[in-house]
Amino acid sequence: MFPTLSHLIEYLTGVFIPLPFKTFGFFIAIAFLSGSYFISKDLAEKNKAGIIPTTRRKVVVGKPTSTKDFIRNAVLGLIIGFKGLFAYQNYHDFIDDTLAFILSSKGSEIGAFIGLATGLIYTYYLKTQNKYSKTVTQDQDLRPQELTANFLLISAVAGLVGAKIFHQLENWNDFIADPMGQLFSGGGLTFYGGLIGGAIAVILYARKYGIKTGIIADAMAAPLMLAYGIGRIGCHTSGDGDWGIPNLNPKPDWLSFLPDWAWAYTYPNNVIRAGERMVNCTEPLGVYCYELSLPVYPTSVYEAIMGVLLFTIIWRLRNSFKVPGMLFAVYLIFNGLERFSIEKIRINNELYQQLTQAEMISSGLIVGGLILFFLLKRNANKPK
Repeated sequence: MFPTLSHLIEYLTGVFIPLPFKTFGFFIAIAFLSGSYFISKDLAEKNKAGIIPTTRRKVVVGKPTSTKDFIRNAVLGLIIGFKGLFAYQNYHDFIDDTLAFILSSKGSEIGAFIGLATGLIYTYYLKTQNKYSKTVTQDQDLRPQELTANFLLISAVAGLVGAKIFHQLENWNDFIADPMGQLFSGGGLTFYGGLIGGAIAVILYARKYGIKTGIIADAMAAPLMLAYGIGRIGCHTSGDGDWGIPNLNPKPDWLSFLPDWAWAYTYPNNVIRAGERMVNCTEPLGVYCYELSLPVYPTSVYEAIMGVLLFTIIWRLRNSFKVPGMLFAVYLIFNGLERFSIEKIRINNELYQQLTQAEMISSGLIVGGLILFFLLKRNANKPK
C-alpha cells in the first residue's frame, strides 16, 4: 500500500520525498479534475445546442483597496505564518498527521508576526498599484461551462459536510464518545452523504443562473460516476478501510488470470494502521507498519472497475434522452445497483434488520430512479 504520496513516488522512482499529502487525497484531486473536464464538456455542448442559454451578469472589474482588504490579508498572513513556520520546524510531525497538525492550537509566534507583517505590506503594495478610486462593474456574458469550478467547489464543501453527517449517523456511538475527534478527523466520510449534500447545493446554485434541475443533474451524472470510480482507486491504493469482509476462500480457477491481491488482500502498510504490527518493517513506512490478520475482499477495486464502466455507458447515453432528468434517473439506478451488489461482501455497520445504511440508501436510489425515469417518460409521451 501507499499511505502517502511520498510512498507512491518512491515505488515509482525509488526516491523517497517526504510530502504532507495522503495518496487518497491525491486520487480525490484527480477525480475532481476528471469530473470537471466532462462536466465542462457537457455544459459546453448543451450551451452550443441552445439547451442552456448564455446569461448576462454584472462583474466587478476593479475596486479600491479597502480596510477589509488589509484586515483579511493580515489575518490570512498571520495564520499562514503561525502554522507555516511551525510546520517547517516540526516537519516530521506535520507529514505524519497533517490534518491533526493543522487543526491543533500549536504554532509559531514568530511566524505569526512575520505573516501578519507580510500581509499588511503586501496589501499596502497593492493599494499603491491600484488605479481604481471607486468600484467599477460591467455586464459580461456567462456561459454555463464557466461555472464548472464553482460547481465543483460548492459540491466539495457541501459534500464534505454531508459525508461527515451521514458517517456520524452511521457510527452514532463513536460520535457520542468523542464528538470533536470524530468531526475533525481526517477519515470518517460516507459517500451517499456526500452525494446528497453536494447534489442539493449544486442544484440550488444552478437555479440562480436559470439552469433547470434536470439539465444540471444530467450534466453531473456521468462525471459523478467517473469521480466515484477514481476515488475508489485511491481507497485501495492507500488502504483507507473501505475493504470487504474476510475472504479465506481459494481463488476459483476461472479467475486464475487475476493477481492474488484482486481476490483477497491483507492491505500491508494501510493508511489507517488497521490490523497487526508487521515484522521487519522500518522507515519510511514505520508509522504505517500494520497489516490485516486475515485477507479481505478488495471491494474498492471492484467498485473502481464498475464505476469506470458505468461512466462509459452513461456518457454514451447522454444525448439519448430528450427529457431532462432521465439520464440522471439512469445514474441513480446504476449507482444503487452497483453499491447494493457489493455491500454483502463489504465491511459496514448494520443499522436495521441486518441492512446497512448504504443498502437502504442504494435501494431507495434504485426505486427512486425507476420511478423518476418512468414518470418523466410518461410525461414526455403525453399529448400537448
